[in-house]
Amino acid sequence: MNCLWEVMLKAKEQGVPEKNIRFQVSRAFSPYMEVSCPCLNQDTLEDIPVIEVNPYYRFYSIFKDLCHPEMKEFSQARESLINLFLHQLAENDVISGMTKEAYYKKLLFQDFINNLYGAPAMEAMGLFNRNEREILLSGLIRQYETGSSLDLFKDMMEGLIQNNIVYRNNDDCHEIMVYIGQKYDKTIAAKMEHLIQLFVEIPYSVEIYYEYHFGIIGMDDTLHIDEIAIC
Repeated sequence: MNCLWEVMLKAKEQGVPEKNIRFQVSRAFSPYMEVSCPCLNQDTLEDIPVIEVNPYYRFYSIFKDLCHPEMKEFSQARESLINLFLHQLAENDVISGMTKEAYYKKLLFQDFINNLYGAPAMEAMGLFNRNEREILLSGLIRQYETGSSLDLFKDMMEGLIQNNIVYRNNDDCHEIMVYIGQKYDKTIAAKMEHLIQLFVEIPYSVEIYYEYHFGIIGMDDTLHIDEIAIC
């Protein structure tokens, strides 16, 4: 980690709350690096209580007076201000490097965490890892732009639930049947409930079959004895 924005991205990746990160001016820093870590190739924040920074690397005009070596008064207040300023500058770095979609996803995720979609949705988001959340949020943005569709639900299933097949009942166009080639698991069931709530329109109903596929006439692989789910 050589730059402020790298610290913030690592924090998000490793699940470290931003409030737990504290920046301070390094006592001995390199003029060629912004962040001074214990190890040159440091890539984790867990064992670093304080991030030491060279504030003059990019922000000399901001910190030249606040960090003046002859200024001895109000040291604690200045340390707090420096930490606050560096947090804001780091956040500005991250935002300035974002695409429009990434910025929308960040706001959307904050809405979930702030309980704007309800407590069940807030809790369900915690079931997905960072990469899965990216897929989920991308799907929501796509839904806002193009509307709901069975194809979108299938895409979310493919990206977030392993070994699944999504069918539409030929006898009832509003019935969706989902086969999941895994044993029933509370976490998977909760993820499925969340996906259905977000991506399946009200007229549709969803039946889920775990581990055993329902029998389909003409498809021998689904008609094995003791391996057929009863619809």
